[in-house]
Parts: sequence; structure tokens; C-alpha cells
Amino acid sequence: MRVLFFIAFWLFAFFAEAQFEQSDSVMLVNGPRKLEPYQNQLKPDFSVDARRTLFQKEWVAVMGLKAGVEYRRIHRMGIGVYFLNTRVFDRNFDFDLTTDKVEYEFRYSTLYYERALFFNRKWETGATLHLGGGNIRVFYQNPENSNERLVLQPVEFSTIELSTYGEYHILYWLGIGAGIGYRQILGVKGGLRKEFSSPIFVVNVQLKFAKLARSFYDENVKNEY
Repeated sequence: MRVLFFIAFWLFAFFAEAQFEQSDSVMLVNGPRKLEPYQNQLKPDFSVDARRTLFQKEWVAVMGLKAGVEYRRIHRMGIGVYFLNTRVFDRNFDFDLTTDKVEYEFRYSTLYYERALFFNRKWETGATLHLGGGNIRVFYQNPENSNERLVLQPVEFSTIELSTYGEYHILYWLGIGAGIGYRQILGVKGGLRKEFSSPIFVVNVQLKFAKLARSFYDENVKNEY
């Protein structure tokens, strides 16, 4: 996690310096788009990033938070933190244990980069890349005491995730989005790699609190997008 913060810090510093030498237009899928002055600057980026992922052919919930910066309206990067929001059990595991099932806790942190490919006042589409890592904790029932839960050494892994998304801006400070993608788990062998490498379905909410706060003393903020 410290490595992610270190990399993010230097990337933020790079973007902050680069904005003073930038042009006033960006390339979208429908051609070049001239940016308004308020779009051509750094802004905070925060979203609740809830998603569904397959585990043994069942959809389970993964909750996440993303926090970073938006650069020149189409680039967003920062840090994401994700964890299972559903209890997950496995009866077909590779561990040498005297139990008939285990329970997993799955969490990871990433650096994300998001590129908007099209946008207007109400809609946006783009793609997101996540690179990071985390661990899987394995719990099982003590065979000598059914009321005691034991845990194995956490299984460390790396991950790469790519998805596409679409967003709709309900209000100037509130938006919703959905997307599909795939998560690949690396550095883990056997069943864990197979089970946690899976398609994902993303649902997120964009809460632009800074924009909402600014609108109280500047009405023009409501027209920004």
C-alpha cells in the first residue's frame, strides 16, 4: 500500500506541473474537443465503486472506494480500495485441512487510470485500468472446537483489471455509472487464481462534494461538466 501511495504522489505532482503546458483541446472518439477553461485543470475525483464479481458461478458483492484527481477532463487517476461485501465459502479447496469448507476474505488496493472517450453535459463513456495487489484470508472451523474459527497465513496476490463504463449525470454534483470488465489475479496458483480471476459488473456513484460546496457561492458551477 505504501508503494501505491508513493507512485500516486509522484504522478499527482507530474500532472500538477504538466497542466501549465497543456493545450486547450483533447481527442475523443468523435474527434477533437475544445475544453472550457474550467475543464482544463486539476480537480478532485471520488466515487463509490460497488461491483459484482463471479465466484464459482455465483455473483458476489465487492465494495470499493476510489479517490484521486481529474486532469484535463478526460484523465482520472488515483487509488482504489476494494473488499468482499458478501460472505464467501468454498468446499472444493486446495488446502490440507480437516474441514469440509473454508471462508474467504478478499481485499486489494490499486492504482487506477481512467480515460474518458466521449462526454457531453449528461453522458460519458470510457475505460478504466487497475493495477495493484492484496491478500486472501482463509478461515476454517477448529475441528476440536466448533465455536472457534482459525485462519491461515494470508495469501498475497497481484491483480490487473480492465473495464469499460458509461455514466449518466443526474445532477451537476451527482452521477451514476455502470460497466463491465475482467479481473486477472496473478501470483497465486490453483483454485484461488481460477476463482478470483473473473468477469466483473461495475456500478458506481459519483459524489462531487467539492463542486456542490462551490455552487453555494458561485452559481456558474452548476453549468460545468
